[in-house]
Amino acid sequence: MIACVQMKLRAEDYRTEQTFENKIMSIMDQIRQESGEGRLLVVFPEHIGTFCIMCNAPERTWSKKTFTEASLSLIAHNWIAVAHYMLHYRVSPVRALFLAKSADIERIYLSTFTKAARKYGAWIIAGSGTLRWGETKRIYNSSPVITPTGDVIYRQHKVHLVDMEGKAGLNLEPAPLNYMSVVQSPFGDLGVAVCLDAFQVEVRERLAGLGAQILVQPSANNGPWNEWQQEDWLRSSFAAVAENREFDLAINPMLVGNFFDVEFEGQSSIIDQQGYVVQAQSHDEEEILLKKDPLS
Repeated sequence: MIACVQMKLRAEDYRTEQTFENKIMSIMDQIRQESGEGRLLVVFPEHIGTFCIMCNAPERTWSKKTFTEASLSLIAHNWIAVAHYMLHYRVSPVRALFLAKSADIERIYLSTFTKAARKYGAWIIAGSGTLRWGETKRIYNSSPVITPTGDVIYRQHKVHLVDMEGKAGLNLEPAPLNYMSVVQSPFGDLGVAVCLDAFQVEVRERLAGLGAQILVQPSANNGPWNEWQQEDWLRSSFAAVAENREFDLAINPMLVGNFFDVEFEGQSSIIDQQGYVVQAQSHDEEEILLKKDPLS
């Protein structure tokens, strides 16, 4: 079975690392109950790991009205480590904050999903999160692929960033195109194109050229799901599979809900070469889309 998770973002699920784990485990439990026994591929939306930076933050940070204010509060709370990274790497306060919190973010984010993969015997593409590249100053928007044994076998870094991820926002680093590869799985060869990457012809050509059969597009659209956005979204997974037949299948989970004042909307979908196999009914509520594994 293949599960596409339209996860609703709620601040209370990121209060602590335990509340985050509880949220992911509750979703996985629901999926396993609905899918029954057998092999399982679960795909989560973009950036659900990014907000793990707020786990275990002090109450004064949570009392802020906007995500920018909360981030500034978090920088102040970690000012010694932030100042160290700013001076050592000559980076912005936001990048320094992510570097200072990188070990905590990775531990909370990945340990939750590796535990879920083992418990539910599932392959999981854990959406994405802001993860540090080794011991460097690089912070990528990375999408981890996890096996049922809890092994993180691959991380796909986002190549094309949106404004929220750029220097005026999260200050992430765009990855080179040649960092993109394909993951072999029992469901077919997986090509992960994080959100905007799936709109890019050169990204899709690289993944198709490497033999990807399933295009996976974890997404987080931080804007209204209006008529223009819905029409524009057809240029990504839908065009790649239903129109151009570059891949056999596409899985496009989308983040919805809000985190402080940052809002996300969208309709998740699973697409084959005939069109939409299943699509979310709402653009702002949590849903789980299921499709029988085509290779089972």
